[in-house]
Amino acid sequence: MRLYIGEVIRQKRREKDLTQEEVALHLGVSFQSVSKWERGDGYPDITLLPAIANYFGISVDELLGMGELEKQQAYNNINRTWAENNRNGRHSENVSLMRQTLKCFPNDELLLVQLSTSLEKLGGTDEEKRKHLLESLAVQEQILRYGQDSEVRNATQFNICFAYHKLGDDEKALSQAQKLPNLYKTRENALVYFLKGEEKHRAAKEALVPLAWTIVHQMKALRETENDPVYMEKAAAIIEMLADGEEKEAAESIRGQLKSIRGQLSL
Repeated sequence: MRLYIGEVIRQKRREKDLTQEEVALHLGVSFQSVSKWERGDGYPDITLLPAIANYFGISVDELLGMGELEKQQAYNNINRTWAENNRNGRHSENVSLMRQTLKCFPNDELLLVQLSTSLEKLGGTDEEKRKHLLESLAVQEQILRYGQDSEVRNATQFNICFAYHKLGDDEKALSQAQKLPNLYKTRENALVYFLKGEEKHRAAKEALVPLAWTIVHQMKALRETENDPVYMEKAAAIIEMLADGEEKEAAESIRGQLKSIRGQLSL
């Protein structure tokens, strides 16, 4: 993604008949920094963007050289690139992509989630993996601190438990897990109370996929703690019943859980 900050700064500076030294003095940076920005050899620190925009009397979007439509198109293209890279295992490219993009969309929750996910998928030595995991954890804590979207926050809260577990800090993992909503107070359970007709029907159908995953997850835990394979046989019967008569996509997802169960039964 190309940023036009340098070109905009140069244009606005000349429009106001300012020198690079005058701009630098106002912003508290060296004139060499301003010169570097205008040449396109680097970008201002993200914390300077509001000050620069205010100085020239423009929005941060204008400073970045993007209108609303261009901004949304660029954002969508970045997310498509991330998804393609993720499918093809190009996680290092995604880390660089997200770090660069977050300079334009600071504290964007989806981008932060994608950065965190990509960091945890990076390879390397044990020491390097630990370093990536610690950075991912810091990003997740940033989401929890500033994020507004409840679904993203809940997903992050769930994922952060495993990040702490991988770091060997099970006390923090348990502490974070206990903050998660229980099975009863969920979106799926609330929606079917208030929706009607086709919307209620669709919500109930969509709830079956996470329900199937939950059944497998909990039955597997009971099998392990009680060393009793009967739990998995019961889970298989329930999953088969849930998949019966479902639309193709939902049925395939639910039967994926059934396949997992049969794998467990064969152990």
